[in-house]
Amino acid sequence: MSELVSTGVAVAPVVVVLALLALRVPSLVAGTAGLVAALVGAVTVFRPDDDEVATAAAQLGPTVLEVALILLGGVLLATALSATGSRDHIARWLERIGSGDDRVPAILLLVFGLTPFMESVTGFGLGVVITAPLLVRMGLPPVKAVVVGLLGLVLVPWGSLGPGTLVAAELGGRDVDALGYWSALLSLPVLVVSMVTVLVVVTPRSPATAGSPDARRRPALTRPAVRHIALGAAVVATQWAVLVASNALVGVAPSGIIASAAVIAFLLAVARVRHGALPAVTGGLVRALVPFAVLLAGILGTTAALALAGAPAGTGWLTSPALWVLVAALVAVRVYTTPGSGIAGLLRTALATWVPVAGNAIVFMAIGIVMATAGTAAHLAEPATGLGAAAVALTPAVGALGGYLTGTNTGAAAMFSAATTATATGLGADGLVALAGQNVGGSFAIIVSPPRVALAVGVVLAGRTRLPGRATRAPATAVVSATIMLCAVVAVLT
Repeated sequence: MSELVSTGVAVAPVVVVLALLALRVPSLVAGTAGLVAALVGAVTVFRPDDDEVATAAAQLGPTVLEVALILLGGVLLATALSATGSRDHIARWLERIGSGDDRVPAILLLVFGLTPFMESVTGFGLGVVITAPLLVRMGLPPVKAVVVGLLGLVLVPWGSLGPGTLVAAELGGRDVDALGYWSALLSLPVLVVSMVTVLVVVTPRSPATAGSPDARRRPALTRPAVRHIALGAAVVATQWAVLVASNALVGVAPSGIIASAAVIAFLLAVARVRHGALPAVTGGLVRALVPFAVLLAGILGTTAALALAGAPAGTGWLTSPALWVLVAALVAVRVYTTPGSGIAGLLRTALATWVPVAGNAIVFMAIGIVMATAGTAAHLAEPATGLGAAAVALTPAVGALGGYLTGTNTGAAAMFSAATTATATGLGADGLVALAGQNVGGSFAIIVSPPRVALAVGVVLAGRTRLPGRATRAPATAVVSATIMLCAVVAVLT
């Protein structure tokens, strides 16, 4: 009976959070309730000693601070880019490439280039906020534009320079760069499924099908053109290869930016070959790109310099994404030219956005830290090992459930990472691969989470927060398909 009680107490924080989120309770409230449940269980049943608490605080406290600063820099940068019109300069320039009869290459540039690029730099669904209206201007119906924009969130493990992956690595007891590398390898099913779905959604129905009496009663089958399939395959191959190489060579933080920039460069080269000269590069566009250049040059330059210097002790903070996203944000603020409220107003707006975002992240991280420190995560791993290999194979599905309900890969990572690695270790399986599967599965599932969908819908369809029922099938099918594929891959590799 005592064992049953211990297991119930151990699982209570997760059950409380998931139940409240399923009831549409705000995530901060749900997370706080879960944290209270975790603390009560730790104090009354598991009772970690003072040394364990002190060790956890020393090891994970800096991670909490780093995540909070990354989010602050991301919010500030996103606010500055919006206020200065920088992101509009970039978006309009890319939009002009979409002229002509065949707009599929331009759509792929926006969905697999601009969307993950902006998401990798700032996070918070900003990629969809920018892309969905542009897709409407290119001729896609608003609902399709939202669906396609959401499907572009394929590099979420590296969103906001990777705090979710950092949290998963810390709580799972694994090296963050190794986790980033395996997450990149396992992202191939996500990229393939997303690309196939996008091509099907944007391919118009044939005239015969569109005019048939049953067109409104049954979904039409669309067959993308062979040239579009070939181009999509090339985009996936480019993004995946660069993502894997970047994680292996320079680490997690800049890899999403580099991989999406590679796709943009590739599709710009395709446009150059097909249509001749690209649109003229304006001074406004150059200024808009300066913060991104500072961000990449800062991370990559300091990483290379410290590597050449033998990585002196105490200098690791110089390569932290928290430092360089704040520097990039300050550079963007420096060129702030909008009259009225001025820089003070911009900072107030950024802080008002950051407080709930950081609050959510910190609360969910605190749940994971308490569960790991008190031993509740390890306790949950014991009954999970009774499922055998299935327990490890299902880690992408568990991550997907967390990502769907929390709307953030950081929340999913905080709740499940410690238990995932403990379960894999107990079964003699590769905990790093299992953790990577959870990370990727949880990250892709956020495209169907109510908060992300509401954000994308609200940008394009004013006054609405949900997609029509039929329109949700495409992203939902994509998430389920990718999750099944990830479960199969993890089962084989572990």
